[in-house]
Amino acid sequence: MLKRGFIGPIGDDLPSLIPLLFGLVMFFSAFTTTFNSFDRNNVIFKDDITVMKISRVMQSNSYIYSYENFEELCSGVGIVNLNFVTGISEQAARGNDVQDLFEVEIFENSDGDNYYCTNLESVSLSNPLLISDFLSLEDAADFTVVSRVFPIVVEDSKVVKPMHLFVVAWK
Repeated sequence: MLKRGFIGPIGDDLPSLIPLLFGLVMFFSAFTTTFNSFDRNNVIFKDDITVMKISRVMQSNSYIYSYENFEELCSGVGIVNLNFVTGISEQAARGNDVQDLFEVEIFENSDGDNYYCTNLESVSLSNPLLISDFLSLEDAADFTVVSRVFPIVVEDSKVVKPMHLFVVAWK
């Protein structure tokens, strides 16, 4: 005989399964949210590490003795997953305040060689050569931009000049 109120083996346990399923959904939602946040931060850290690797190669021992040495350092950067431009500037070393990173002038030595390195294919260059020729302020609003500045010295016609190495990368 059937007893009154008996729904079946699963039906009687249904009220106790609802909190258990709700708890599992909450746990996996929190786990997924935490993992996604970690993954986003991990991408940012990897981009910063890539910029530091570019900087380390280009800065070398902080002494660039010729344009050929600079080109050799540039070729040592290799393939990276960011768009980047590195350039040497003497603006800040001459006492000129650099208020805008995008208006930094790239150093041109006495032989007419511009000290910049980039992985971009086509760029319309102006004279004097500026960082904004590679990435303008308006374009930077669409990207995540990371920049670093390092003091270095460059030898030009047997004169050692204090300068700065600018590294700008975006993705």
